[in-house]
Amino acid sequence: MPDIHDITAPREFLPEPTTPWWIWAVVGLCAALVIGLVIWFLCRPNTAKQRATLLDKARADLNQLKEDAPKLAPQITATRISLIIRRYLEAAFQDPALFETNEEFTLRQRALEKLHPDSREPVTNHLTRLSQLKYTPANSSEPATLIDEAQELLANIEINVSPETT
Repeated sequence: MPDIHDITAPREFLPEPTTPWWIWAVVGLCAALVIGLVIWFLCRPNTAKQRATLLDKARADLNQLKEDAPKLAPQITATRISLIIRRYLEAAFQDPALFETNEEFTLRQRALEKLHPDSREPVTNHLTRLSQLKYTPANSSEPATLIDEAQELLANIEINVSPETT
């Protein structure tokens, strides 16, 4: 009689256990998240570098205006200086000064809150002087002086940038 073999263990017939699909999905999502974060950290703009570029553009605009100022009326020069400063504040510090009248700007409680306290008052005073010149031409100052003051103002803002805004 042939040899009788013992019953084979059922483990030999069962397939090897596999990793469930949802674990692979979680691993894939985590990998995509890590890759996305790495790309975001590498590609995000450096705020200090961006602010320096904005400062250079504002200075270049003021220098161009200084060349054009003798041909322009003092009111137009004052308006352009104000726009250059306000554009810089809006782009560099997300301050809505560009979209406000001088009265709205000076009455706003949180005006220029991202600027260093030593820079807030000079900016506000200079913009007020420019506003007065824009609307009362009898007090026309030397446009080149106003442009020089605006350049000093921008330099003062950059020197006094608070660490929390960089």
